Amino acid sequence: MQNVTDTGHKNDLTTVVMECATYCRSHNISNPVDILRIYQERTVIGRPLEINEDNLNTGIEGETNFIMVDRSNLIQTAFDEISTLTVNNLRKCLEVQFYGETAVDYGGPRKEFFSLILQQLQKEYFDPLREWSNDYEVVGKIMALSTVQNGRLPRLMSEEVLQEVFVSESPRPFALDLRKGLNSLGIVQLTLELPTFMHLFTPVPPMSLTLKMTTSLLVPFFSSEGSNRRQKETSMYSTFIKYMREAASGRRREVSLGSILKFATGTEEEPVLGFCIKPSIHFVEADTFLPTANTCVNRLNLTIPHGSLAVTSQDELFEMFDLAFCNTYFGLQ
Repeated sequence: MQNVTDTGHKNDLTTVVMECATYCRSHNISNPVDILRIYQERTVIGRPLEINEDNLNTGIEGETNFIMVDRSNLIQTAFDEISTLTVNNLRKCLEVQFYGETAVDYGGPRKEFFSLILQQLQKEYFDPLREWSNDYEVVGKIMALSTVQNGRLPRLMSEEVLQEVFVSESPRPFALDLRKGLNSLGIVQLTLELPTFMHLFTPVPPMSLTLKMTTSLLVPFFSSEGSNRRQKETSMYSTFIKYMREAASGRRREVSLGSILKFATGTEEEPVLGFCIKPSIHFVEADTFLPTANTCVNRLNLTIPHGSLAVTSQDELFEMFDLAFCNTYFGLQ
């Protein structure tokens, strides 16, 4: 199957939807995650969404849709930026920058933006439902973008609202606006062609990360066996495991396992299509034990003792971890 980045803009969105539906039917593909993967390949244009193992050293280039948003006024600034975008602009890889932060978005800031904005939209528009708001079309656009561009799945709608948006022949005005917003990236049209796709939006109880899941996602990279550096790395990793156990049990104030994963990757849960680069832990020599991260390559950096930098106590080290994982601002990282 040819990637849409190779064909440029020649196919309009309706054609893309029909090509995807035809391909899935002819290959007996009904799993909604598989449908999404195929649709994403055909829909997103411009720069690749993520750095992967193939372009890790060379970087990625291409046209993006650049937006700037304010963490302290996220909904309004996001609405201002996204509400005026055309269909072709919505299809471009979204590049996000937060006010006052300088991180280049190769996937990390965009994932954090989707995570933060969906949480706020849930509270402001769906819990409880603000039926008379005029904002639902742009809400739908943001939900569509998060779905197609490796963000969190927008499981914001109740089963009743979901049916009204995707199925009803006489939806209420807010549901009609949501439908328009979602369909700005062909989501509703694709669901009409492939009904199982709607399961991606079905509300499900949140699944909390476990220590086993988190350690499976965050893979440590150690030096060679027997080296002095390996001993320091093993000791720091053992201490970090103890810290994650405390976070898992709720004993680290506002830090959860999701906070740690978000610090390293920009999102507190694994994307439905997975990470292009597997999250990892690397051990570095730095001036402080404050952890750092590169969310575009899903890397968490832990400092090992060196020179005059030594661990004074586990409690002080854990407090440094708390400070880092309570703050996911890219300026710190």
